[in-house]
Amino acid sequence: MFEYINQKRDPVAIIFYCGLIPFGLFWVIRRSLITGFALQAYVITIIVFVFYPFEMKVQNIKQWLFWKRMLQVGAPAHLLLLTGLWFLDATYHVFVTGTGTVFLTAFVAGVIETVAVGEILDRPRLTDDASSGKK
Repeated sequence: MFEYINQKRDPVAIIFYCGLIPFGLFWVIRRSLITGFALQAYVITIIVFVFYPFEMKVQNIKQWLFWKRMLQVGAPAHLLLLTGLWFLDATYHVFVTGTGTVFLTAFVAGVIETVAVGEILDRPRLTDDASSGKK
């Protein structure tokens, strides 16, 4: 029943989770567009590049091919999502002023990006032979 409690956590993941503290403090002190966006961007980055690999795909974290594909797929999708989020935050300031909206927006965007990146990563990769028409 309590097997999850006995599992060891990866120290890399814990370090990145603790990195959320300064972003949260800066946002609490300042509550501006830039600090709110930085907090949202950090939460989304943690969900996609730390939580997904270290908590959901533990068997793949030591494989170089997984990280290579993660960066090839995740980085462009992440930049596109953060650009859209910046324009959304700049247009509607309510997303960065309320405590619930900052984290809810970041959580929803992070889950959407994680699902999209995960679906792309789970597809079998086409080889050069398959793409050139050889069987």
